[in-house]
Amino acid sequence: AAHTVIILGRTARERNAAMAPPPPARKYGAPLFFCSFAPKSSSDAAEVVLGGGGGASSTGVANRLLLVRVEDNAGVKGGPHKERLESDPASELHTGDVTAVGGTLVPTKDYFIAVLSGGDGLVKYRLKSGEGDKKEFQKIDVADREKLKSFKQAEIKVATSDSTGTHVAVGYSSGKIVVYETGTFREVKSFDPAKHSEVLPEKGGVMNLCYTPCDGKLVVVRDNGTAFVWDHAAKKKTEKKESKKKSAEVAKVPGDGGMYRGCCSFEGGDGSSLFCLGVNGKDRRSKVSMWCVGGLGTGARRLVSRHAHNSAITALAGCSGAEQGRGRLVATACSEGDICIYSADHKMAVLHRVSNAHMIFVTNLAFSPDGRRLVSCSADAGARITNITKTGRQVGMEHNIFLALVALLLALLLSAVRVYLRQ
Repeated sequence: AAHTVIILGRTARERNAAMAPPPPARKYGAPLFFCSFAPKSSSDAAEVVLGGGGGASSTGVANRLLLVRVEDNAGVKGGPHKERLESDPASELHTGDVTAVGGTLVPTKDYFIAVLSGGDGLVKYRLKSGEGDKKEFQKIDVADREKLKSFKQAEIKVATSDSTGTHVAVGYSSGKIVVYETGTFREVKSFDPAKHSEVLPEKGGVMNLCYTPCDGKLVVVRDNGTAFVWDHAAKKKTEKKESKKKSAEVAKVPGDGGMYRGCCSFEGGDGSSLFCLGVNGKDRRSKVSMWCVGGLGTGARRLVSRHAHNSAITALAGCSGAEQGRGRLVATACSEGDICIYSADHKMAVLHRVSNAHMIFVTNLAFSPDGRRLVSCSADAGARITNITKTGRQVGMEHNIFLALVALLLALLLSAVRVYLRQ
């Protein structure tokens, strides 16, 4: 009984902390479109990279990459707001007339890849120690000048690394996808939507990408609201077979009552691949759903779906923190600035919901590698840290305690009714 009291007391304090209005997000003077935890960022000395700006120089708003440290939030004990970003960046890099609109952290590497609107298109940056151990952004030049030229000529929308940091997949506004070697940017394989018109008849640029961890497939969300799975590792067919089955390596995700937005992927308990998608419905409400990747040509199967926000999802991120005991996590953010964090291990149970985390729509989300923090940024020039202080197991225990209390109350009520009737 004493142990139960301790659990209930602790969760009550966490509820009070979660219900309190969130502190304002830190402002950095320009719209932000990219956020990520810095390479080699540790749990004790976490740092984040932010990117954004005003685009063309005629706007007068600088385009920058910022390195910002995470600090304790004075006066806040526990809960999702116990930490915040420092107000002054530890380092910054002006990117000229081009804006960082996306990017990807590369696992096992000491650099990240930024997607720039115009300019070089794709750029690698590492954080190098400068004077007084101050970290500075260092651009890693691409040796292949023709490759750099091709990046400049195409409109890159999104980039994502695989779990080993060996390959990076890049999505273009034309709908084309190219898989490159991360180190050299040598092209490994490409996806041409025109060759899969039987499965993907609609035109659409690539909006979101993620690798499945087990089999290296790519989950793709397009700007027309459709989604599909590309098995880019599938062996090529002979010309005769390929003419009959051109789209065997592509499986379209069935519709789910709205337009897909955002994706993330996990390893299933049985070695299968799972992925999550945000769904924006016609009634402006949104939901998040989890799917299982089927075999070649067999499509995808939906496992669970739950309500997310009363407005459209604008960003989605995932984290497989099983090795740290955090479990698999999913986060969504919406056009009204709210953030929600779920446990993918417990049927998308809500761990934290932060209302009014940002003033306007959230542009990007990213988990720390250990699953303890979520960084978010917005077009309102703000960025913030949300601490994940609950686990799916905790939420499950709370649910079981709630059901036990309901059962106890019903039993007491029935007992009281029986006594009354006997009188």
